[in-house]
Amino acid sequence: MAVNRALTLGAVAVGLALAATPALARTFYVIQSSADAWTVMDAQGIEPIPGGQLRRAWAVRVQRNILSGDPPQPGYVRTLTEYDCQQTRTRWREFTAFSRSGATLVSKVNPNPEWGPADEASDTYAAYRVVCEGVGGGAVVSADSVAKVVISLMGAWDPPPEPVPALTTPVAKPATAKPGAAKPPAAKTAPVAAAKASPPKAKTP
Repeated sequence: MAVNRALTLGAVAVGLALAATPALARTFYVIQSSADAWTVMDAQGIEPIPGGQLRRAWAVRVQRNILSGDPPQPGYVRTLTEYDCQQTRTRWREFTAFSRSGATLVSKVNPNPEWGPADEASDTYAAYRVVCEGVGGGAVVSADSVAKVVISLMGAWDPPPEPVPALTTPVAKPATAKPGAAKPPAAKTAPVAAAKASPPKAKTP
């Protein structure tokens, strides 16, 4: 249930954030690693290694809690891995872990890279299929850069914003007269005009 919920949240976040992406954007595979992790791969970033069936590719693992602390702090790990498409095996060469803000947390180069089976973990095998078989291990999205996909996935774990309280304007109550208060004087009526005088009578000659 948690995996399905995370898958839905991540897919919605990526879809909404990348809906306005230009038509010439690059294609990225978004692979579900666990309920709290995603792996993003650049379909155009796979490089063949001369002299055999080897290929190399970068993968970015987005994690809900990069430091395993409380509260969770999202981050991501960028790893360079080599793939043996003939022997079905992989080996990592180097990785760098970053905080959500992009600050480097740790970086390491593998001093003695050893091959391991490609299917030893579900996300490793999904990445192997992307590199060697050209099939996506999850959703396929288009974006200007991998950074936009990573930011969208980390945003899926953010709590929903708190509702803003509605602003109400107080209504003034009409003033009421206090008991015993003097009443305002009534308007005086204009005096009635005196009857008009009769016109003078004509004199008799």
